[in-house]
Amino acid sequence: MADPHRILVSAFEPFGGAAQNPSQNVVQELIRRAERNQLIAQKEHRGVVLIPVLLPVEFTTAAQILAHAASEHSPRLVISVGLAAGTDTIRLERVGLNLRDARIPDNAGAQPADQPIVDSGKPALFSTLRLKSAFKRITEANIPSTLSLSAGSYVCNDVLYSILHHLRDQGPEIRAGFVHVPDLHAPDSTLTVGQAATALDLLISESLIFEPDAHTPLGNLH
Repeated sequence: MADPHRILVSAFEPFGGAAQNPSQNVVQELIRRAERNQLIAQKEHRGVVLIPVLLPVEFTTAAQILAHAASEHSPRLVISVGLAAGTDTIRLERVGLNLRDARIPDNAGAQPADQPIVDSGKPALFSTLRLKSAFKRITEANIPSTLSLSAGSYVCNDVLYSILHHLRDQGPEIRAGFVHVPDLHAPDSTLTVGQAATALDLLISESLIFEPDAHTPLGNLH
């Protein structure tokens, strides 16, 4: 039997005084579907196994936990999910910046300003997931989504840049990236937890295809 496709999927604990974090609900729904063998990725690829990881909203610590899990499980994909309040689409993040600049403190009280994540690290690192191919499929499923240029400068970006930096010397066999979801519990949310889980499912399935991403001009103008 072929080795399983282990997929590391992380979510965040609540932060900023919120009672819950929708990223955790999305990953929980994804795990429920996997346990029932209901994932699109399971239908399109053999041996898909999801491994959930819950991260604290803390600079450095969250990234260390995710890097440790990646070293322990040797996954094919590492996909992190976080909350982007004020948006109304699934945001497929293209770039992690070597920057910590926190508008609000993290859950440990840290509030760095204009600090690098990795001293002497590259200014930016790119997601290695098949984002454009996944974007096409997610859009065709009538789920609002966006190819977002940057994951910001808070803990979400910290995790994205850090995991890409951690994996860069381990070859192209392990792909990694980050997805932001809206506040799915807001009364005016145009997306559901189920739709967000389907978007993640499609991203997983596309990123398990080890070919170059679609070469289509889809970049944002601003």
